[in-house]
Amino acid sequence: MKLIELHILQSFPVTCLNRDDLGAPKSATFGGVQRARVSSQCWKRAVREFAHATKPELFGASRSKILGPAIENAAKELGADEKTIAAVREIVLDAMNRDEKKQDMVKTLFFFSPESLKNVVRPLVVDGEKKLPADVVEGLISGDEKKVKKAKKDAEKFSKDLLKAFGENVSDAADIALFGRMVADDASQTVEGAALFSHALSTHSVRSELDFFSAVDDEKKNADDAGAGQIGNIEYNSACYYRYVGVNLDLLKKSNLFDQAQTRAVLENFVKAAILAVPAARKNSMFGQGLPSYVLAVRREGQPLSLANAFEKPVEAKRDSGFVEPSIAALKKEWTDLKAAFGIDGGIECEIEKGKEGTASLANIVAKLLDGIC
Repeated sequence: MKLIELHILQSFPVTCLNRDDLGAPKSATFGGVQRARVSSQCWKRAVREFAHATKPELFGASRSKILGPAIENAAKELGADEKTIAAVREIVLDAMNRDEKKQDMVKTLFFFSPESLKNVVRPLVVDGEKKLPADVVEGLISGDEKKVKKAKKDAEKFSKDLLKAFGENVSDAADIALFGRMVADDASQTVEGAALFSHALSTHSVRSELDFFSAVDDEKKNADDAGAGQIGNIEYNSACYYRYVGVNLDLLKKSNLFDQAQTRAVLENFVKAAILAVPAARKNSMFGQGLPSYVLAVRREGQPLSLANAFEKPVEAKRDSGFVEPSIAALKKEWTDLKAAFGIDGGIECEIEKGKEGTASLANIVAKLLDGIC
């Protein structure tokens, strides 16, 4: 397996990056002590949104149950008239397991890109054997229950196997190729993601703290009614996290979605997003946005490898360095020890270490990781 792997150390001040069902920062026990945790799903979303904002033409997918408007837009862009657009929406929603109780919705979240939806819609609106006849279109939008039922039955031969071409020949679905898609109702639409994410764990022991707050009621003018309008507690923590992000280059190539130039743009954008993106929870009230203190970037062949066990014994803060410096030392030692003990070929290695001369910049890392592969 050809891999790009990123081992990232990132420190955050007062934050609540990822909340549990009670609104508290997520946590986990590792090495016998409680750690701060940010779920892989949480950081994936931050990375996906960052990548979409910077390269929407490649990272164009959306995950939603609300597919009606997107289906209509796909049909419109393919030149369908208003009646056909409405009829196509009905057929495609049925094909994607419509939620009968909610207009324009399907029963489960679906990960789709604009071009992939056009693949589904195209046979119904472009001249060919599956193009909808006028009588079927009129029946589907008639509003008469019997006519609609008959039209849907007549449309079955046109809508059969519509989803087979869903993921073919699209270049705006890098996020689906990287993050994957699971469709329980149609296994043919399931995509194994090429990207690998760990849960981010603090390199040291962490316990959440409470912030007591009070909010003033600006309209309280009477001294007899003095006091806060609202009081409460918010949980937070502060931690230095280790997180792993990898890309299975073989699996990405197997998707056959991108030419060489596009593959390079996808990987370049993804690597940057993986390093720079931060979950947005409480970004206005507990602004903790910061960049990594250390990144070890590797391109190699073999099985994916987390370095989280560098912190199985939690690091201890030093008065003159906090948690970052001993975390960097522990990570470097773990990587060196693993290579020596198991004969791991480190392949291409480069690192960013904030404040240390001689290490790479983000641009240098991206260029080195992608040199010679695309």
